[in-house]
Amino acid sequence: MKKLAGIFLIMLGLTGCHMINRPGGNRTTPVYRITTNRDIYSRGNTGEVTIRNISSRQLEYNLCQRRLERQVNKYWVVAFEWPTAGGACTTEARRLAKDDTVTTLFDIPTGVPIGRYRMVFTNLRGKDGKTVSPYEASTPSFDVR
Repeated sequence: MKKLAGIFLIMLGLTGCHMINRPGGNRTTPVYRITTNRDIYSRGNTGEVTIRNISSRQLEYNLCQRRLERQVNKYWVVAFEWPTAGGACTTEARRLAKDDTVTTLFDIPTGVPIGRYRMVFTNLRGKDGKTVSPYEASTPSFDVR
């Protein structure tokens, strides 16, 4: 019995280390599927994002506040944010039913450097009503040329 308990503790310890070292170790199951209409954009282009509620319940969102992030080495850095200086967003939360989608447009500013980018929507809410992480609220990466 002691041998079995020892094996159990070793397995538990290994599992715990695996969870700590795993990239994004405490990521939850995504509640949104976010896609873009293209994989490559030119500076000055307009892109389209579709956000689908893939959870089992209605979610809340506001798409006004968002940012364009550029990948620098392994990090994401803010390249552009909306609303721009002097702009404003309403705080109104909209509702997105299970399996429904919402589509929005975004501009690729002419002054951004070429590289790999993603859009992050900073006011998507999860099942618990809290804002989801940038990992869950971002598009797949795309190239800007």
